[in-house]
Amino acid sequence: MNSKRGYPYGSPGSFHHGGGGKEKKQRSSHRLLIIVIFALVFALGTAFAFFMTMDRGLSSLTIFPTKLIALHFQHNGQELLLLPDSQVIVNPRDSLQLVRIRTDGWLSWGTRVVSSDVDVKPISKKPGVIIKDLFPQESFETPKLVELRVLLWNRPIGKVSLLVQLDYKDWLHRANTSADIDKRIAYLEKALHDNSSNILLKAQLAGLYFDIKHYRDSARLYEEIDKSGKSRNISEKLLLAYQIMNKTDEALGVYLDLLKLTEEQQMFSDFLAYLKKKKTSDQAGKFLEKYEHEIPHSFRSQVLVEIAQLAGEGKDWQKAASAWERAEKAGVMDSNVQYNLAVTLLREGKTDEAVAEFEKYLGKNSNDAKTWALLADLYERKGNHAQAKAIYESMVQKNPRNKEAFISLIPILEKLKDKTGQIANYEKLLQIEPNNRKYLFNAAMLYIDEKKYDRAQAHLQTIASMDPRDVESRKQLLIIFQKLRNDKGEIQVRQELVKLEPQNPATMDSVYKYYEDRKDYKGMQAYFHGVAEHNPDSSSVHKYLLQAATKLGDKKSALHELEHLIRLQPKEKKYYRLAAYLYEESGKYAEASKKLEAILKMDFKDQKAREDYERVKIEQLRKTAPPGKQNPS
Repeated sequence: MNSKRGYPYGSPGSFHHGGGGKEKKQRSSHRLLIIVIFALVFALGTAFAFFMTMDRGLSSLTIFPTKLIALHFQHNGQELLLLPDSQVIVNPRDSLQLVRIRTDGWLSWGTRVVSSDVDVKPISKKPGVIIKDLFPQESFETPKLVELRVLLWNRPIGKVSLLVQLDYKDWLHRANTSADIDKRIAYLEKALHDNSSNILLKAQLAGLYFDIKHYRDSARLYEEIDKSGKSRNISEKLLLAYQIMNKTDEALGVYLDLLKLTEEQQMFSDFLAYLKKKKTSDQAGKFLEKYEHEIPHSFRSQVLVEIAQLAGEGKDWQKAASAWERAEKAGVMDSNVQYNLAVTLLREGKTDEAVAEFEKYLGKNSNDAKTWALLADLYERKGNHAQAKAIYESMVQKNPRNKEAFISLIPILEKLKDKTGQIANYEKLLQIEPNNRKYLFNAAMLYIDEKKYDRAQAHLQTIASMDPRDVESRKQLLIIFQKLRNDKGEIQVRQELVKLEPQNPATMDSVYKYYEDRKDYKGMQAYFHGVAEHNPDSSSVHKYLLQAATKLGDKKSALHELEHLIRLQPKEKKYYRLAAYLYEESGKYAEASKKLEAILKMDFKDQKAREDYERVKIEQLRKTAPPGKQNPS
């Protein structure tokens, strides 16, 4: 602020303590008296100062100030003393009042405080001023330096400075009222810089870092908080940050802290799931072994079981067996320990020991059908079929619908050559699944072995009725009908097989052989006529029909089939020759000569065809010669 020259004690915006008041109008005599007194005092003071200077005592006995000793303030209701060239940090929310200017002079006339940075006039008034009111446009996000200079008549005799800056409360308030997350973070960083031990500030800033995916900074602050004292809330947040950053070992360490803090089963389950997801079976097992005693005792049994299971997953059966035994000795009240120990011993190849452990387990879990089945299987592997059979029979007695037990029992009965027992078990299985084709077929085969053809026939016919295209059941039925000499059943099945296997010549040939063996040429002709209607281009069918017609002396039908065979096999001379013979016998010389002529076109050297052709031609001429004329000889 600029001072007004000629103003005796100060200027607007300055603090001053002077030695005169407002001038009053006095009489001229009084005015003269005052001037004289003032001149006398001034002269005495000057003389005194001269003598004292000679004695080197000026600094302590100066009448007029030469330097500032201190500025006295009331700061937030407390006395504040500022020495020359000192600086004090104040907050915009603080109140400040200048109380006194202390100098080295006896008199303080003409001393004042000025500043080019602020209007200092309000500071001299009671009760002072709130600092931020001096700077209505200032945000103070950057600290503001205010220099206060002390003048004697316009001559500097000292200075002090105020550094106006926000404290952590201001930064926190601005962070909490800002909608911009970047600004909130910046404010909280400054607040934390001013109050680095404040846990709440760290937690709030860490949360914002996490929100903007600055996980490393977030974790750093959560780590600092965690070191000052464990809490579930902070540990869970730190855990999440580690997991996102894929810091597996650090995350597992936090899990250990959380287990101690909570002792919750869900937390332990989450810990195990994370451990097994991030580590191999071997690594996870070693981790649990290393930190086994840091995990709360309430989880000890689960830890031991988990170590054993992880060893098993890693196929380290010896280690797994040892871990299961340790769990058992530790008093883990869980029969599954015995079961898993048995399984592990089995994988180690220690079958006898495994059997003993399974028996212990089943002593407490007698309704575990799967384990009974496993034990029976072990007995069977050892060759103890009788013991295995006894277990399975006990199982089906407890549960007559235990399909797996019946199925497992059948091969044991087969090894014991007990076909009756096998049949009985298949019949029980059929009570559970009446339409199971496998059970029906296997039972039928056993009935055939036992010569119980009626029972076998019933099962096979059930299969055939369920599946009109099942070939195997019909083939077995054919065997039964042959053994029982059931011609009707046999031919019916043979004819069904022809339909099911039209491309298999053996099935059709078997039908032909059936009729041939019984000399049933009419039946043969009737059946194959029906086949020919659906398959007119089958040479085999027409051969069978030719054979039937020939045996029956049916020349017309025979010629009909020969024409089909000539059509289907135009290079086969024997069909032409036989047709020519039958046409000749029937007096159809023209047709006979055509067939013989066809043979000669294929093979003009065929002497027999030539002779037959000439003979048929002569017969044809004789037949067509006019009456009374002699036929050529």
